[in-house]
Amino acid sequence: MKRFLPAAILLTVLCLLLCSCATTSEEAPKQFSLSRNEEKKNEIGMLVGSVSYGVGFFFPTAYDILDISLIKTDSVTGLVSEISHQRIRNLLNFPVQFTVRYDKADLQDTETCSLIVTLLVNDNVKAQGISLIQRNDTGLAETSLVLIPV
Repeated sequence: MKRFLPAAILLTVLCLLLCSCATTSEEAPKQFSLSRNEEKKNEIGMLVGSVSYGVGFFFPTAYDILDISLIKTDSVTGLVSEISHQRIRNLLNFPVQFTVRYDKADLQDTETCSLIVTLLVNDNVKAQGISLIQRNDTGLAETSLVLIPV
């Protein structure tokens, strides 16, 4: 009996994880049609880039975190909001390559995008950087950012 206890616990945890991923919908199921597609899928954009550490050397530890925020600013209203957020743990060395996914429907023509990156060491800000992101025909252009020690 004791032999099967770890396997039973593992199986129970896996079942709970799978059940927690299930989604429910109160809407009636949509009809399938070959002639038209009524449901428009949102396009996912990807911002790729690299972050390097500025002046001097910094050797990250397993506890350091690189916090990346993609934000938009409406040029008419001045409203600033976050589009996407990513945290990178277990940094090996700089420069750090990253990919941030975002919903292209979140960006309008009147909005500008910026990237704010913060290096957290023991939950304290060690370095920070900000970059204005350029747009191209396919979405947001690739970027590189230099962190400046705080």
